[in-house]
Amino acid sequence: MKKTDFTEVGHTGGKVTFTIHCDENGQVSYQIGCSHSAPRPSSLVGIYAHPDGFACGNIVLGGIGQPWNPPPLANCIAVFMASDSQGMFGHECPQCKKHFRTKNIPSKFPLTCPYCGLRAESYYFLTPPQNAYILHYVKSLKNALEEIQENTTTNVVIDMDAIADSVNTKPRPDFYYTSTTQQTEFKCSTCNSYNDIRGRYGYCASCGWRNTTSSLKSALERIREQLKSNVISASDAVKQSVSEFDAAARDFVDQLVTRIPMKKSRIKQFDGLLFHNLDKFEELLKTCFDIDLLKGMSAEHDFIRMMFSRRHVYEHDGGVMTKRYVTNSGDPMAEEGVLLRETAENAHRFIGCLNRMMATLERDFHEIFNPERFCIDIENERKSKMADRSA
Repeated sequence: MKKTDFTEVGHTGGKVTFTIHCDENGQVSYQIGCSHSAPRPSSLVGIYAHPDGFACGNIVLGGIGQPWNPPPLANCIAVFMASDSQGMFGHECPQCKKHFRTKNIPSKFPLTCPYCGLRAESYYFLTPPQNAYILHYVKSLKNALEEIQENTTTNVVIDMDAIADSVNTKPRPDFYYTSTTQQTEFKCSTCNSYNDIRGRYGYCASCGWRNTTSSLKSALERIREQLKSNVISASDAVKQSVSEFDAAARDFVDQLVTRIPMKKSRIKQFDGLLFHNLDKFEELLKTCFDIDLLKGMSAEHDFIRMMFSRRHVYEHDGGVMTKRYVTNSGDPMAEEGVLLRETAENAHRFIGCLNRMMATLERDFHEIFNPERFCIDIENERKSKMADRSA
């Protein structure tokens, strides 16, 4: 089924049951049980809640017989939360207030906001309805504990199945939490975690690695395949490739300028910057961020500058070499007034150069904004085990 942007995904359902017992001496105890029987995906996480009804920590749910991590505060209540009906969890960044989805509310590593890069423990990213659920959960338990009579046992049920089934016909309670599909689903190229974000580019919520370069590689590969199949011309391949590179470079620079404190005069240097103006772009990256865009590519510098100049001719001059092109491109065969005849060989070589430049930008970017190693190390371990099995 094709995913539709910004569509609500209902709660997966299930029941939480508080079994409360009060003995003849007035001593009260309780157990919490969870059940799920609906034929749809579901996963369960644990959150520590303060007795006043707000989240204050994550529970590391181990296997049978494994103890949980201790609560951050005395008298915390264990709250169990189920996923949406696609097995995902919605999140809201406490800083930029934007929504995204992942497969978990992790307890062993922090989340990273895909949009603004904020990194914090995952319970800080709960949505307002999820927080309302936690408050309702805690109040339901506390009320039942206060009302239990001596020498009795009672069950209190939070039935999300019944609410989910009736949500289209009755006003939904505040604590009925859902999630919302976004626009771009991607598996992180570094840690393989699932993300669903608005827009095209963003940080992996699990490890914090930005997806910009992998998105560009996919776009450039599509252009390569269209060029090989004669779906597009070599000149169109050059135009489209520069457009993709420009968007990706702008995304990285926007993050650098937004997240690194700097004077207004320095920020202004990037206002309206054309990223296919190679020499100026390269100089600014070196001066401001110590990023060497053409590291190891000195032999390709003149070729890349020429191809960026050609893109301008194809885009704005009808493919005819102008005086500006003859003067600035460094093309030894340039002649004013002559049509440029692009070759597929040049286009493929240029795409390879763009990929290398963006890989350098990505690597240096993440030296500034380090990823969270936990998920990356787990993925590397998984790949190593798979390789050993295949050997």
